[in-house]
Order: sequence, then structure tokens, then C-alpha cells
Amino acid sequence: MSASKLMIVDCSASGVSGDMLLAALLDAGADEEAIKRAVESVPNFLGGCKSVAFRSEETFAPGIRARRVKVEAEDCVSSRSAKELLEAVKGCVYSLDISKDAAAVAIGAVELLARAEANVHGEPVESVHLEELGMADTVADIVGVAAALSSLGLCRERIATTGVAVGGGTLKLSHGIFPAPAPVTLELLRVSGIPFEGGPVEGEIATPTGVALLASMASRILQFYPPMTVERIGYGAGSMLHGGSPSVLRVLIGQEHGARGSVEEITVLETNVDDVSGERLSYAAESLLSRGALDVSIVPAIGKKGRPASMVRVLAKRGHEAELAHALMRELGTLGVRLYEVRRLVAPREESLVEVRVAGRTFKVRVKRSFLPNGEPLASKPEFGDLMMIARETGLPVREVEEAVKRQLS
Repeated sequence: MSASKLMIVDCSASGVSGDMLLAALLDAGADEEAIKRAVESVPNFLGGCKSVAFRSEETFAPGIRARRVKVEAEDCVSSRSAKELLEAVKGCVYSLDISKDAAAVAIGAVELLARAEANVHGEPVESVHLEELGMADTVADIVGVAAALSSLGLCRERIATTGVAVGGGTLKLSHGIFPAPAPVTLELLRVSGIPFEGGPVEGEIATPTGVALLASMASRILQFYPPMTVERIGYGAGSMLHGGSPSVLRVLIGQEHGARGSVEEITVLETNVDDVSGERLSYAAESLLSRGALDVSIVPAIGKKGRPASMVRVLAKRGHEAELAHALMRELGTLGVRLYEVRRLVAPREESLVEVRVAGRTFKVRVKRSFLPNGEPLASKPEFGDLMMIARETGLPVREVEEAVKRQLS
């Protein structure tokens, strides 16, 4: 029976927060030094942040050995704009040696947070100011999770989540008293389509940062565990106590059996435009991908009265179509977007870090591998950015570097 890598984030009883998720990934084997570098790089890109320190420790909660992380940040401001937060996260992840997919998870999480805040307060994203969510520890949790995912070789296609426990009772927030979950958390659950349930304890056990990361990183929602062989288990303890004990989030990493060539349902969005420049089309495509689109293609077409036109086609996860349709209309000024549901067969992909020898020197290259439904390897592709880096350092043409790396991968 064929198998493919899968990580399940089980927050069905624990809820989810940024620090719990980061701690669970660390406990499951993520590179602690890579996480520490990512977290402590935050002051380099976030104005008003003097310092950030990261540490982790083992704890028992309750009676189960778990990992807890602590991020201590010295902030000189009480709020930040969503734009400041997004630029800080982009600066961090682009400066780190992490996969593009992991970087997209971090950027997507911030954009989800900003849009949820905007929707809750009835204002444009550009005007959103974040108070608690605008602090340095939010950025630290997000870039730390991205670094952890990259070090584990995990991509969004191979990450699943359960439904989320959200706690109960009332919460005292800066805008008043509200029932759990908090309004921003509830909005994030709504736009992502992640199911949730109250309990099992009182208090806030699902935070906006945790849910935004979950929505950005998971491509599947599970009611039950699929047939799989578990290789690693990580337990992440939260910092808040509920009933005298912290919540503990669990992640499982292993091989899902019979999953190669899995079929999933997605939504296709299409619109035709004949008055948009190539530069704006390019920007719109980049913006849609950063908002969580699975793919964007631009197809030349002939429109009304024989005019040259472009058809923009977007693939979206279920539940994200309204948000992406609105983005299409805002960016391109189009008056309508076609939506239809399709099924697609997805060849599973894995990413790993491989040592190669080029010009007598050793380098590490990120390699993406894909497989046919029967488990037969389909393709191996080295990350081109890594090949360019080797070419610059060795002085060799990138063509020769690519050939040398591919010979070692075959």
C-alpha cells in the first residue's frame, strides 16, 4: 500500500494558539536553532521592537510530558498597523533560509488576521490597527511556525487539521465583554470554513493567531484520523491555565496509507478583462497567491468586438472563494467573477534538504519530489533559488550547477 507524508494538527480538545502550535512542532522534531534565529530576527524588521528572546522548556501538563515555548519581547509601542505587521513578517521570512511554502504560510496568516479585524470593525484593511495582535510576540509566533514547518519539510498540501475547540464563557476584551470565541477568532473560523465546538473548558483556548496560522497552513479538515503510521508526536503546552492546567495541543507526523493521488474539491474563479495592463495583471496574480489562492493563470483571449483580452483563472480552497472573488474585483475592476466547483487529483509532494557536492564544495539544496497515484516517483526538482546561490558562490553557470545537482539526485 502506498503512503505519503502527513501532519495532523489535533486541536479538537485543546484549542490552538501560536505558542502552542510552535511548541508542538518543536516537540515533534523541528529545528530549535532555526526557530530561535527566526524569532530573534523580529527586531530587525519590526519598528518599535527593541528585543525578542526565545526559549523552550519541558513541562508536564497534566501528567503528559510536553514542550512549552516562551517569547519575551520588549516593545515600545502599544499598537501597530496591519501593514507594519505584514512588512515585518515578509522581511523576516525573506531573510531566512526557509521554503517558499512555509514563507507563504506566515504571510497568509498575517493577511487573514488583518482581514478578519477589518471585517469585525467594519473598516478597510488599510485602516486596521492591531493592539494585542500587533505586538512583537505575534510576529515571533508566526515566523517561528514558518521556520518549524520548513525544517520539518512540510508543505500545505500535506497538513491537515481537526475541528477546533474554542472554550466557553465570557472574555473581557479591549472593546467590551464577549462570549468565547473572541469576535476576530470567530471571523477567522468563518472565512476559513474550519469547524469548531465550544468547550471543553471555560476561557479562551483558540486565539486569533493560532486560528490564522491553522487556516493558512492546513489544506484538509479531518473528522477522524485517516489510516496512517505515526512517526513523530509533538505536544505543545499553552501559557494560559484553564482549570489549573494549561491546554496541550497535539501534532502527529507520519505516513498516510492509500493517500497518493488523493482527490479534493476546489473552486475555480474566472473573469475576463480587456482594459488591464500586464503590470497590474502580474501584481493581481501575486496578490491572489499571497492571499491563499492555490494557483493563478492568465490566458490570452479575444473579447468583445474582437479586442485582445485576458482570462484570469484562480484555483481556491473551498470556503475561500468569496474572499478571492472580492480581491479579483478590487484589483482588476472587473464587474463579475464566474465560480464553479471541480474535483482534482493531486499528486502528493514532499520537500527535503539534500546535501550535494559542486565544484568540490558541499551545499544544501531544497528538493521537491512528487509521486504518481501508485507511489512511483514522478519528478524531483531542486529549488532554483538554491541553484542560483551555488552558481554565485562557485562562479559556475547555473546550467552546469543544475546538471550537477540533478545527477546526484537521480
